[in-house]
Amino acid sequence: MSVKGMIVGAAFSIMAAVLCAFVFGVVVSSSFLMAGSSIMYIGVFLQIIVPFLVVFSIAGAQFKRIDQVSEGVKWLISIMMAFIVITYAGTLGSLTTHVIVWGDKLENLAVGDIIVWGFIYGFLLLPLAAPVGRWLIFLLVDCCKYFEDSKEGDIQI
Repeated sequence: MSVKGMIVGAAFSIMAAVLCAFVFGVVVSSSFLMAGSSIMYIGVFLQIIVPFLVVFSIAGAQFKRIDQVSEGVKWLISIMMAFIVITYAGTLGSLTTHVIVWGDKLENLAVGDIIVWGFIYGFLLLPLAAPVGRWLIFLLVDCCKYFEDSKEGDIQI
């Protein structure tokens, strides 16, 4: 377990969450004729930042093991990662974001339906999210290798 890899994974997760929120916002905004507001970007970011931090910090800490496994296992890891992120974002992330952004109590929401549909979205969006997750795992392993091989004086900020 690499502490440096965990820190790289956490930093990578923040950048990946910002990128994914922006891409999602652009796709939704362009499909609805620029109807997306800036609060949508904040909402999507808040929904995905927690599972991204958890998943990529663990993956960053274990990047040497991930790099040594076969492609099939890497795909399985990315499928599990994508399902965790989508399910969390569709259930708990959606509920917490609603409370944070709008400050509303959850009594006006159908919480049970949100939980059920979050799991359904997790399965339905898996064919789209798994390749993105595999690509993000590939980038994370490359970033971890770069920072693992570098010395203290090599990295200039």
